[in-house]
Amino acid sequence: MNSPSAFRDLAWRYGLAAMVAILIAYGSLYPFIFHAAGPVTADLSHFLASWRQPLTSRGDILANLLLYIPLGLAATLAFGHGGARYLGAAMAVLCGALLSLLIELAQYYDATRVSAFSDFTLNVVGDVAGAVIALTVGARIVRTSWPQGGTPAFARLLLLAWLGWRLYPYVPTMEIHKYWRSLKPVLFVPGVGAHDVFRFTALWLSVIFLFRTGVHRSMALLLLAILGFFAAKASIIGQVLFLPELLGAALAFLLSPLILGRVSTIGVPITAAMLLLAVILTRILPWQFALAQKPFQWIPFFGFLQGSEQIGIIVLLQKLYLYGAEILLLVKARIRLRVAVGLECAILLATSLLQTFMVNRSAEISDAFLALGLGLVYAWMRRRYQRDAEIPGQSAPRVAELRC
Repeated sequence: MNSPSAFRDLAWRYGLAAMVAILIAYGSLYPFIFHAAGPVTADLSHFLASWRQPLTSRGDILANLLLYIPLGLAATLAFGHGGARYLGAAMAVLCGALLSLLIELAQYYDATRVSAFSDFTLNVVGDVAGAVIALTVGARIVRTSWPQGGTPAFARLLLLAWLGWRLYPYVPTMEIHKYWRSLKPVLFVPGVGAHDVFRFTALWLSVIFLFRTGVHRSMALLLLAILGFFAAKASIIGQVLFLPELLGAALAFLLSPLILGRVSTIGVPITAAMLLLAVILTRILPWQFALAQKPFQWIPFFGFLQGSEQIGIIVLLQKLYLYGAEILLLVKARIRLRVAVGLECAILLATSLLQTFMVNRSAEISDAFLALGLGLVYAWMRRRYQRDAEIPGQSAPRVAELRC
């Protein structure tokens, strides 16, 4: 523990947990409009009395759960360093519950927030879920079942973000009419735009790249996963199937053995360029300019904090996936991580500045800030797994994977 590498590893773990806690506090108390609402005893009485209040909307429930899962995960990795995994998980749950309690009590004095016991309960459940995920990921049986290394682990996290983005609100139904409504846009679509097919082809190529990197290279398993995804989407309330996405997925699956396999040296850079172009077009089309320039928002995640929580979660998962997948593709295309992150941040910042002249665009620093955060997380994961591979007794395939 006294070695410099062990100290840096511990600093990374606690730093990540602290950063997650700060972001939670920031998002829970923004815009920090506090007022004198009474003594602390009144605050406690209001909080305890709210336990009878029913749970809020499904979006609020999901937001409160998802908000504390990263904290439980990061805190367990920090406190459980050195082998005391279960003690670290217990401390992580305790610290997460304490943070949630303090935030709920502080929201009593925030004019724009509401303190509720149900929010505290959901936060603790999310914190426990994050701790369980940390314990499961650390188990030997899981570590040996998937490709090991920082890059595969990061790819799996991005695939989870993809599923969260594409399958929201995650509520299936067995009603037969639901499947018919899901298929109607496929059977009766008036036309298929080339831009939509290109966009979905780029997206599915990136999904297949992440699947091959983080899960398995089997084409049969990949096909089963794709079919399972569309079957799940057809059964979820509020979701429908679109012909451009089906065509894009089919094209990506047929082209992947060539682009991501035989000629991956040029195929991966092409996939990275396609995904980057799709992201840029999504941010600037339909190219409608406003009469006057609007101000640029320098507060990170301003739109997420001001708008609908449900829409905010979907957009956040979408951007986590797109920006993270682009970073991974650029790195796989033999571009240094710092250069890849800097290039993506520059492009996102430039398009955000362009959005100040466009209609119905947010024009924020949030996208570049999010890409920078993803780059830091990926760098930490690569460094962590690389140090683990340097421990005597590690297998050669793991070291070889890290050099890719």
